[in-house]
Amino acid sequence: MEEYNKREGSLEIVELDEKFALQLKPQYVAYVKRFTIRPLLTLGPLKTLAYIAYHQPVAQSHVITLRGSQGYSHIHELKTLGLITMEKLGRTKILCTTNVFADYFNLNYNTRLMKQQLKTLFNTIEKLENKDE
Repeated sequence: MEEYNKREGSLEIVELDEKFALQLKPQYVAYVKRFTIRPLLTLGPLKTLAYIAYHQPVAQSHVITLRGSQGYSHIHELKTLGLITMEKLGRTKILCTTNVFADYFNLNYNTRLMKQQLKTLFNTIEKLENKDE
């Protein structure tokens, strides 16, 4: 970590939940985003993922009730990307996020702490949206 901090490059090593990650320094993020052709997820699957993350563990049937039949394709896409897991429970499946999800969105692995982070994030977004109206 010290060696990377001494360098004047665009990468840094950070400690996340007792693990280390090599990441882009925050001041370079805006430059790199310009080269991003498309986001990882479109809005529909992203909303489904947000619901799963906030309400996990959640029954697939609840997700489908809320998100509609397109939720099945969203869940399939999220599972293919490794962002969620499915565990069969009776006639339904229980959905949870994975460590890949936590790493990608820079969230805590602990579900309780992750939900607190998401609640704070959602409240911030809601305040910004209300401010713009």
